[in-house]
Amino acid sequence: MKATVVTMTRELAKDYLSRNTQNRKVKSSALNFYKKQMSSGTWKENGEPIIIDTNGVIKDGQHRLMAVAETGYAYRVPVISGISSDVMDTIDTGTNRTAGDVLELEGIKYSALLASMIKKVLQNGSSSRSAKNSNISNNQILAFAKEKEHYLMEIVKNSLDIYNLQVVRVLTNSDISYFLYTYGNTTEVVEFLKMITGTLRIPQTATDYVYKKLYLSKTGKERLNQSDKHEYISKAFLKFKQGNPIVKSLKLSNKNG
Repeated sequence: MKATVVTMTRELAKDYLSRNTQNRKVKSSALNFYKKQMSSGTWKENGEPIIIDTNGVIKDGQHRLMAVAETGYAYRVPVISGISSDVMDTIDTGTNRTAGDVLELEGIKYSALLASMIKKVLQNGSSSRSAKNSNISNNQILAFAKEKEHYLMEIVKNSLDIYNLQVVRVLTNSDISYFLYTYGNTTEVVEFLKMITGTLRIPQTATDYVYKKLYLSKTGKERLNQSDKHEYISKAFLKFKQGNPIVKSLKLSNKNG
């Protein structure tokens, strides 16, 4: 077994790949994720090695090498070569570190809640459909959390209050935090969220209509996906800003209300 640290360039990556006679099936999502990080400058040298067996087969690192070959990005990486060919079942068996884990290690409170909420903000803030469906890196989530940490702590305080007041928890804490961030962490928005989660109810109004929809979904009496819920809440918020009028229904874009 031999360990060296090399500067992995496009040419070197192609050389390693050319000697890899037993390529695993390429996972396009993983490859595109690595390419995006490299192209955007958010890739970090974290010491994770490229592992190659005695036959020249890449046991770990194929997607990283392909990303380097396709983007031209260069970085320093350990290369472990000469390992036994029968070790694949022992590689990558650990649990990947989640974004919540990363925030917690950085000393940021409510790490799991914030990681989930920030991911929703970053995904829904993208104008590109492909970006919405792509992975959001732990790096991006950490940078967002650090930049807005004080404001996010204020959001969490209101979110926990709204979440805990629910008799039936029709919205998750993560969703409540997301709407507080999206609509603004104001007294008005807090009041709106208490209305659609059932703490404050004005019968027959737009907010009460949406609360009933969320309740039916929570109890399994009506099927609503995440997109449906968000659209109902968006429509209710517009009505709320118009005085929260009495409504008979609110119609979704893809179905009847």
